[in-house]
Amino acid sequence: MNQPDHIIRGDELPATSRTGLHLPDGGDDRLFYGRVKWAQLRDGLSLHWSDCEELQDFVTENTVGPRVSFVLFLQGQSQVSYGDLSLTLGHPSSRRMPDGVAVSMNEPVQFRRQARRGSHIRKLVVSLTPDWFEGRGEGVGATDGAIRRFMGSHLTPRLWKPSSRLLTLADQMLNPPGYDALLASLYLESRALDIACEALASLGEAATPVEPGLRPQEYRRLQRLVEMLDSGEADSWSLDHIARETGVNATTLQRQFRSLKGMTVFEYQRGRRLNSAREALEREGATVTEAAWRAGYNSPANFATAFKRQFGISPRQVRSRV
Repeated sequence: MNQPDHIIRGDELPATSRTGLHLPDGGDDRLFYGRVKWAQLRDGLSLHWSDCEELQDFVTENTVGPRVSFVLFLQGQSQVSYGDLSLTLGHPSSRRMPDGVAVSMNEPVQFRRQARRGSHIRKLVVSLTPDWFEGRGEGVGATDGAIRRFMGSHLTPRLWKPSSRLLTLADQMLNPPGYDALLASLYLESRALDIACEALASLGEAATPVEPGLRPQEYRRLQRLVEMLDSGEADSWSLDHIARETGVNATTLQRQFRSLKGMTVFEYQRGRRLNSAREALEREGATVTEAAWRAGYNSPANFATAFKRQFGISPRQVRSRV
């Protein structure tokens, strides 16, 4: 069964974080309400995710060894630092599509995070250490040049844009099926590696097209199209209208877009609208009918079916957690 929402106290943090937990004077050790998970999925591959409200202002600090970390904030914002590198992760606006952040650390650093009372955080962090790469029998030297340069850097963060498919996988990880321990580990591991793979592949996009057959100018045109779709400007447009604005015919647009994103234009739009509907349920207290309308569905039943297929949880279950 999924772990139910509950109060997480300081003694439930990993040992390395408990020693660097700084609470306000007179505060108790109740840190979060919701669900938090730390998992070592296999040697060199670890996962941390949270879907919770921060109950007070506090700071955690711990030493982080060499690794590559991929951070994906689905909701909320946090102030963190890796040694002398300070970052703001996430966005205050829930309407903006999430960014991913990749950070490579080639030596141990002091990690510090500032929690803020009342913040609701939904995030995932997938980390790969040198042990994991050595265990695959493949050195970094065999990778794409841009990826190799990133992995050889130290505290030089890179942004990456997660696909709608990956956002769906991330939501599934936060709401996993009720498998037994072995299947649950395999389920999380497969999705964690999907996140790492897509993030690393995106780091090489500046040097080469994402997919064979996409020329640089085609890739740039599609990136502009994605920005237009994310803005909502094209929500009421037909495929032919979108194609005209993009400067190609509808058949070419669908082929190139599928090459870039692995899905059709309207599949991408549907995923974005469903994400917006979920935010309305979670953050605005919208009814299921109102969320269905926001996602472009006239039928709440059809909306519920598409929503559960996307996130692995029904709209009513999401709303009941608010």
